[in-house]
Amino acid sequence: MQIRTKLTLQFITIVAGILLISQYFIYFKFARITEDEFYNSLRSKALMTAEMVLHDEDKLQPLADTAVMTGETLPFHENIVIYNAKLQKVFAFNRDSKVLSEEGLAGLKTGGERRFLHGSLHALSLRHTSHSGQEYIIVAESVFNSEDLMNLRNILIASLLLCIVMVAAGGWFYAGQALAPVSRIVDQVDKILPADLSARLDAPNSKDEISRLVITFNRLLDRIQFAFRMQKSFISNVSHELKNPLSIIISQLEIALDKEQRSHQEYRNTIGSVLEDTRELSDVAEKLLQLARMHSDDTIISFEQVRLDEIMLQTRAALLRLHPDYHIAFDIDGMPESEEQLCVRGNEPLLRAAFLNLMDNGCKFSADKRVEVKILFDPVGSHQVEITDRGPGIPAKDLQLIFQPFYRSSQNIHVRGSGIGLSLVDSILKLHHVALEVASAQGKGTTFRLNFPEAA
Repeated sequence: MQIRTKLTLQFITIVAGILLISQYFIYFKFARITEDEFYNSLRSKALMTAEMVLHDEDKLQPLADTAVMTGETLPFHENIVIYNAKLQKVFAFNRDSKVLSEEGLAGLKTGGERRFLHGSLHALSLRHTSHSGQEYIIVAESVFNSEDLMNLRNILIASLLLCIVMVAAGGWFYAGQALAPVSRIVDQVDKILPADLSARLDAPNSKDEISRLVITFNRLLDRIQFAFRMQKSFISNVSHELKNPLSIIISQLEIALDKEQRSHQEYRNTIGSVLEDTRELSDVAEKLLQLARMHSDDTIISFEQVRLDEIMLQTRAALLRLHPDYHIAFDIDGMPESEEQLCVRGNEPLLRAAFLNLMDNGCKFSADKRVEVKILFDPVGSHQVEITDRGPGIPAKDLQLIFQPFYRSSQNIHVRGSGIGLSLVDSILKLHHVALEVASAQGKGTTFRLNFPEAA
C-alpha cells in the first residue's frame, strides 16, 4: 500500500471515529431530553386525569376486565389506569389494554415513580394521594415515537457520510501535497548514476523534515563520492607503488645477468639493492594488509589493558634494531605510583604499529635522524604522547592531506616511502578514540600529540 493511500485511510479513520463519538453523544443527549419530555407529558396527563376522576372518589367501583366503559374512548396506543390501595382497577381509558400482573402491581406499590415497558408501550407509574387521604397507583402509558429523534438520526447519518467523503477527498489531496517533495527527491536520486556522483539534490529553503532529509542525502552522496574517489586513487597508487619496485628489481637482475663475468663486489651491490627494494615492497604490502584489516567488517579486533610505557619502549627497541643510525630520546613525565594508571585500553600490535610509523617518519625526515618521545601520564587516564622531530616541517596546505593514503609532499618526494604510514596511523588512532593533533613549523620540525581518552 502506498504511503499516500495509507495516510488518507488513517486520516479518514481518525476523523470518522471523532465524528461518530461526537454524534453519538449528541444523539444520546437529545434522546434523553426527548424521553424526559415524553414522561413529563405522561405525568401531567396522569395527574390531570387523577384529579378529574378522584373528584368523585366515592362513586368509584372496581372494574371488571370484561366491562365496557361508556363515553368517549381514547385510541388504543395510549392509556391511563388508576388502581386503589387493594390493587383493584377503578378507572381505565382503555379496558382492552394488557393487564399488569399482580407481582408487577405489588412492585409499583412499594416503589415511588417508575418508568418501565408494558408490552410495546412506555409506561410511567406514580403514587397519588386523594383529598380523602386514600392512596392510588396511576399508570400512564403510550407509544414513544419521536419524529424529531428520527429526523435527527437521519441528519446525523447523512452528515457523517458527507463528512467522510469530504475528508477522504481532502486527505488524498493534502497527503499528495505533503509527499510531493518526497516524490521529487526519489526522481532526483533515481537520476544519479555511478559514473557521475557529483550531482546533488535540490535543498528547499525551509527547516522542515524534508529539508533535513535532503541535507542528509547530500552528505551521504559526499561520503559515497569520496569513497569512490579514494577507491580509484587507491587502486591507481597501489599499482604504481607495486610496479616501481618490481620494475627496479627486474632491471637490476637483468643487468646482473647481462654479462657473463662480474666481480664479487658488483654482485653484492646488486643483491643489496634488490634486497632493499624487496624490503620496501614488503613494507608496502604489510601496511596495505593492515589497512585492509582495519576497514574490514569481518575483522574482530580485541582490546585489553596494556602498559603505555612498555609499548613505547618495545617499539623504540624494534625500530633501533632495524635502523641503528636512528636516535630516539625517551622521557616520562608524571610517573604514577600504581601500575593500573600506566595502562590504556587498546590493541597492542596496532598501537605498536602506529608508534613505529610516527617514530620512523620523524627520524626519516630529520637531518640528524633524531626524534624525541615523551609520555605525559595523567591520574584520571587522559595520557598524552608527544613525538617531536627536527625536520623541515609540514607546509600548512599539506596538514589536511598527510593522512590520505599514498599522499606524498612535493618537498619530501626524494625520501623513500610509500605514503601509507600516516593513513594507517590515523585509522588506528580513530579506532582507539585517540585524538591526534599535529603542530608543525617550517624549518623547525613537527610534533604529533596523541590524547588518549579518560579511563572508564
